[in-house]
Amino acid sequence: MINIAILGFGVVGGGVYEVLKNNAYDISKKLGGDGSQLVKVAHVLDLRKFEGHEVESIVTSDFDKILADDSVSVVVETMGGAHPAFDFSLKALQSGKSVVTSNKEVVSKFGDVLLKAAKDNGVCYLYEASVGGGIPVINPLINCLTANKVTRIAGILNGTTNYILTKMLVEGAAFEDALKDAQERGYAERDPSADVEGLDALRKICILGGIAFGKHIPTEQSALCRGITQIDKADIAAADKAGYAIKLLGVAKLCGDKASLMVAPHLVQKGHLIADTVGVFNAVSVTGNMVDELVFYGRGAGSLPTASAVVSDVIQAIRCPVAETPREKAEEGFTLPLDECPVKLYLRVKAFDGAADLGAVTALDGGEMAIITEEGTYGALKAKVAASGAVVIAEHFVL
Repeated sequence: MINIAILGFGVVGGGVYEVLKNNAYDISKKLGGDGSQLVKVAHVLDLRKFEGHEVESIVTSDFDKILADDSVSVVVETMGGAHPAFDFSLKALQSGKSVVTSNKEVVSKFGDVLLKAAKDNGVCYLYEASVGGGIPVINPLINCLTANKVTRIAGILNGTTNYILTKMLVEGAAFEDALKDAQERGYAERDPSADVEGLDALRKICILGGIAFGKHIPTEQSALCRGITQIDKADIAAADKAGYAIKLLGVAKLCGDKASLMVAPHLVQKGHLIADTVGVFNAVSVTGNMVDELVFYGRGAGSLPTASAVVSDVIQAIRCPVAETPREKAEEGFTLPLDECPVKLYLRVKAFDGAADLGAVTALDGGEMAIITEEGTYGALKAKVAASGAVVIAEHFVL
């Protein structure tokens, strides 16, 4: 019998319990060969009592009770928020218990500290579910692509915004109407700002970029965090006419010995899997110097898909609790400021002579043009546009 504890019995924590219950025999076979190695949830930490639920007898509000239970070898943290989730995770690692999490906020803020604590105490800190829900992307980056220098990661990392943009493209819905629909379906929170303003995706691309580039990269070191609230239906239509789809992407690029990280709306050429990813699905493109481009696609959120990734990490922690090499926090200047980031721009402008000098032009209705520039630094491109006299109505990036 292998005892674990679950911190937080919400959507993901409850999903973890369901996965362990429904797939108990298969999981035990993978751990013991004869089906005898059962994974038992010994404690559930939550302020609620869950009266009448089968976990009622194991629910506690006292984390110290879990910490003192030497039979618990793995702690699953699905609480959400930075504190006390970080504090509990650190104490669990220091007490010799491995920790598995889906908490992107904790990983993005304190991953360096927690990985070091795991290493120092001979246990592991695993966080596959913090990015991409059920899509395996973190483990491939850490283990399967180590022969490569990863040069770029770009992806749809937030299903809520992708659902909203899909509604705007397919149905011609306004942003406000698409957001309301997403909230009614449970895809968006009552306060959707972390999704629609890009913060959720920013945390995730900082986690992925940190793994790829060997640094812990805090969100404040990114070049830009721009959400989807300023995308107009006219831009959706203009991109479509030019052969592109607009997606909110997290993008991390290696630029010599520095890195560029941002979250912003990007035009993606039709035919690429990212452009064709619709609804609440996620897609993450990873480019390595040997393997070229790989794309990871699937359900990026939801109770059971996310819980699937969590339980896979639990199995890994039980099988072989090897600590990942900690990453030092990125030094000042490792990430480029926006003006120095290499980008391509999409511009919707008032029609004017000389637009072709800025890039490829698509004529639009109403005396407007869509321009796709060549790649250059953001600062240089902005200066060139300003010098041209173009009246810019909207600006986005191009993958």
